[in-house]
Amino acid sequence: MDKIKEKLEKLRIESETHHGRAEKAEAEVKELKAELAKRETDVQSLNNKVTLLQENLDRTEKRVEEVKLKKFQGDEEESQVETLQRKVQMLEQQLEDKDRQWKEATDKSRGLELSSEQAERRAKQLDGEKSDLERRLEDMTQKYNVVKQELDSTLKGLEDL
Repeated sequence: MDKIKEKLEKLRIESETHHGRAEKAEAEVKELKAELAKRETDVQSLNNKVTLLQENLDRTEKRVEEVKLKKFQGDEEESQVETLQRKVQMLEQQLEDKDRQWKEATDKSRGLELSSEQAERRAKQLDGEKSDLERRLEDMTQKYNVVKQELDSTLKGLEDL
């Protein structure tokens, strides 16, 4: 009887442990999803910045071409072309930096998605384990009740003797 109680206590403790782990995994999944959403927002923001920089670059390149045409018409425009070329180089560098940041953010986002998927799979696995343990606990409780009834009837039979 004590062994059954010990087993029931062990099963209860294991059930509580698995339940706690499942809750912790669910909390981690929520955190990872929030981080993923934040990263996706960052990626979108960087994409918008890249688009704006590309538009700026296109406009600047057009201006450079116009300045080049004016240069042929006069030497006074020469310094303006150099200034615009420096701006183009600066914008190209900024574009490269933003592209690199966008790629890094995308890679991090993919990593977070994988981590989130793994955490979700682990949570499902823990839920399955929890269900199995609950079913086993129920089976053990039923067996305990049957054995208890048999013991009670045996004791009653012995008392009647």
